Amino acid sequence: MVAVLGEPGTRGALVKLLQDAGADVIVTAVPDQLREADGMVVAGGASSLEAYEDLKAKDAERVIGRRVAGGRPVLVAGAALSCLFDSVTVEHPQMGQVQVQGMGEWPGEGVELSTRDLAPGASALSPSADSALLKDLEGEAHFKSEHGVFEWAFDQSIEYIAPPAVTWTATEPAYIAAVENGPLTAVQFCPVGSGELGAEFMRRWVASLAVTGRLSSGDSVTAAGGN
Repeated sequence: MVAVLGEPGTRGALVKLLQDAGADVIVTAVPDQLREADGMVVAGGASSLEAYEDLKAKDAERVIGRRVAGGRPVLVAGAALSCLFDSVTVEHPQMGQVQVQGMGEWPGEGVELSTRDLAPGASALSPSADSALLKDLEGEAHFKSEHGVFEWAFDQSIEYIAPPAVTWTATEPAYIAAVENGPLTAVQFCPVGSGELGAEFMRRWVASLAVTGRLSSGDSVTAAGGN
């Protein structure tokens, strides 16, 4: 069972993609259901700040932390990826550039793509050799987020910690397209809008989930509308 963060009746395109990948799906903002699902999915649109505010409003930040600490899979897609880093710098209409504290799962800062003369769009991927979910995928991924993380500052010299697998865009300069870090997977691109690449990525992620039965299939729903 996969729990998608959201209100019932929304996230229809994402629900269909997950169902096509073989998952039973529930769309919910109920913390207990988000905690007990075999996998949790968080999807954001274009704005990292809006995605993070939505996370906090639904108390999902705490749920993500508990799931990751317990080794339970979480997939973060789209603009919410930048929120997993130390901070996100956003442009405020009155205050100018404002640095917003993120969740701190990884060191680094999300910045607006426009500061590097880039814009959202399609890009091929340059996966890590250690990637289990993106290696050997052909085609281009579609990026909607206005932010990106351009430096990977994780200390990979700590011997007892397996380094995350980091995938980059093929843009110039490149920015982080995905991070696979144990139970926590985050992709900057939109799986729904990325054609066969997005569909195959989702099939691989769903196939990696252990079925625990903690959340009954009777709770699953077919959502309509939204994405």
